[in-house]
Amino acid sequence: ADVETKMGTVKGVLLVLCAAMVLAGCSGKSQEEEYKVAQAEKEQREARERNEEEQVIREEQTAPEDAKERQKIIVLDPGHSAVLPEGNEPLGPGASEFKPADTSGTTGISTGVPEYELTLNISIKLKQELENRGYAVLMTRKTNDIPVSCVQRAETANNAKADVFVRIHANGSEEQSARGAMTICITPQNPYVPELYTASRQLSDCIINKLCEAAGSENDGVLETDSMSGNNWCIVPATIVEMGYMTNPEEDKLLQTRSYQEKIVQGIAGGIDDFLGIKKRGI
Repeated sequence: ADVETKMGTVKGVLLVLCAAMVLAGCSGKSQEEEYKVAQAEKEQREARERNEEEQVIREEQTAPEDAKERQKIIVLDPGHSAVLPEGNEPLGPGASEFKPADTSGTTGISTGVPEYELTLNISIKLKQELENRGYAVLMTRKTNDIPVSCVQRAETANNAKADVFVRIHANGSEEQSARGAMTICITPQNPYVPELYTASRQLSDCIINKLCEAAGSENDGVLETDSMSGNNWCIVPATIVEMGYMTNPEEDKLLQTRSYQEKIVQGIAGGIDDFLGIKKRGI
């Protein structure tokens, strides 16, 4: 009887161990399957986004001439990202000077909101407004978890043959009293794309004037510089929009309000309208 009892005990232990191994195997398999499903969903999402952008480009390229005249392509570039691209890039085509592929941007002194979140939120709203006005709109990024270099951002606009490349940013300063909005474009002496100065300057003027008119913000005008690689690599009219100072406590909080963001969106969209009107008239 003792022997039978011991044998029964051993069998019981073995059964428990087998069951545990089976459960562990199932659990591992489940985690592996979940990972594969998540990866597949991510790949499908990225593929859909690529297809959407390619479709916009195809429609523009294959549309009749009169349809092309009616619809313009706008590329929006939400500044920075939560994930930075590695390495450095030439300041412009053929340049010997290099800059980081991108930087992390600034952060709201009052709200703690990173610049890359603000710029994406504004860009999403601006995209919708521009589409409502009849434009075809592409974005250099649609999430905060992907790295996009400055050259890659410019190439998105170049490949789309955009009529306008608008780069959405917010400013920062060591002086907390600094406030106001500005736009940034290349100089007449730009060593890479000097032929784009006139159009880029007009675009910058149109946007900053309409933005400040709509938002009631201080107008700091247009800064001309050839130190922005994203502008230097662009072969279409381009401007950087610095919407306000996130290092100014009051302006930082204002930039996070829905009503002020809507004013910014309306101002930028109005500036784009004005610019394309100027361009159409050949001024």
